[in-house]
Amino acid sequence: MTDNLAIYVHWPFCRSKCPYCDFNSHVRDRIEASDFENAYLKEIDYFKDLIRGKIITSIFFGGGTPSLMPERTVANIISHLSKYGNFSGDIEVTLEANPTSSESNKFLNLKNAGINRLSIGVQSLRDKHLKFLGREHNSKEALNVIENAAKIFDNYSFDLMYSLPEQEFLEWQEDLEQAVNLATNHISLYQLTIEKGTKFFSKYKNKEFKMPGEKESIKFYEYTSDFLESRGFVNYEISNFAKKNYESKHNLTYWHYKPYLGLGAGAHSRIHYSDNLVEEIIMQHSPENWLHNVNSFGNAVQSRMLRTVKEQAIEKIIMGLRLKDGIDISNITQYVNLAKIQNLINGNILKFENNILRTTKTGKLVLNSILGEIIE
Repeated sequence: MTDNLAIYVHWPFCRSKCPYCDFNSHVRDRIEASDFENAYLKEIDYFKDLIRGKIITSIFFGGGTPSLMPERTVANIISHLSKYGNFSGDIEVTLEANPTSSESNKFLNLKNAGINRLSIGVQSLRDKHLKFLGREHNSKEALNVIENAAKIFDNYSFDLMYSLPEQEFLEWQEDLEQAVNLATNHISLYQLTIEKGTKFFSKYKNKEFKMPGEKESIKFYEYTSDFLESRGFVNYEISNFAKKNYESKHNLTYWHYKPYLGLGAGAHSRIHYSDNLVEEIIMQHSPENWLHNVNSFGNAVQSRMLRTVKEQAIEKIIMGLRLKDGIDISNITQYVNLAKIQNLINGNILKFENNILRTTKTGKLVLNSILGEIIE
């Protein structure tokens, strides 16, 4: 079993019903915070043999809205993990937060609880886009929260979305200029995608809004990438830009297909016992069922299964091609279509050197569509 391990702690509640979340706030309000805290600690005890002796390189509190977690719960989860695992000297402990004043007031307490990196879900610096996205905060709140985070944390990031309906290119240029002055070391920038099962999909199908065309989206992406790189940010992953040594260690665990343990309702894990033996663990999705099962049986595991060597190879390719560094395919060539890859290299979609396969800047724009072509 490998020595390093990342930990993901999933808090499955949002402040209110939103387009991205399955769980209503009234469910959270029926559950005592102390009950949930105790369940996390029990789940850590259940997985103690997977954690014991490992070097924990990162802990990521995600969700949902984990900044709604009591600071004491955050501190106790971190402390309990330290009983079994060995924290690396430069461990990254991230918490996702919404840019509201109520959560901003907790930042100092969260730092004292052990958080050393903050990831803020801003999404836009303009009120009209925040309203479209269904966010509770406004642009003024977002700016105040970022400024407060900068006073408390040396390491923080926030995200923005672009290529939105009715978003003008000049607006985005102005927003990027403002953002780069606020995000000193890391920023995440995403294009809005319309996925089935979301409110956005229903509204899109009903023609309540119109998405930008392909050419316009490409223009947004290319300008974004060039602008950030001109300001010293490296596009180390398709949607993420960072100054040197400020890349997200936790997310790099996923993209480099390294082991991680997920805790909480709906969490997933990839546990590596050897190069060819990887186990997937999925926890109960419903918060109430997860809580009941942990309290009744000591765990809320929904399924545990070994990933086949082919499944591992495919996951490595899907993750690795998102990275600027690409992926070494020397040991997995039997799972890729070399002829298709050569065609994509000729078309300046992929590049291949010293066994490392990478996407070009053009290739990043069409990554999802080419994955089906190159994977056997």
